[in-house]
Amino acid sequence: MSQGMGSSGKLFRWVPLWVWPTVVVMAIGTVWLRLAIVDTSYTINQAETQIRRLEQEREKLNLKLSELRSPKRLESLARQKFGLHPPKPEQWVYLK
Repeated sequence: MSQGMGSSGKLFRWVPLWVWPTVVVMAIGTVWLRLAIVDTSYTINQAETQIRRLEQEREKLNLKLSELRSPKRLESLARQKFGLHPPKPEQWVYLK
């Protein structure tokens, strides 16, 4: 029977028995590590997408704030809503 095994039978006899569990553990570890990398990459991509969305929202809010603080808008609001007008010369107060 040893004649039927050929050279591959000698290979299996030469490899120590502890090598096979080590190879299996390393293969499982490699797969686990690859899955962890993919999961981390997915999490990073989600965070980057959220950062881009929040930056766009911040830009929109800054633009809205600039519009609300516009001197023309404030002057128009003061005249129309509050009935204010520029002071007349007799209303000026000079400080010494």
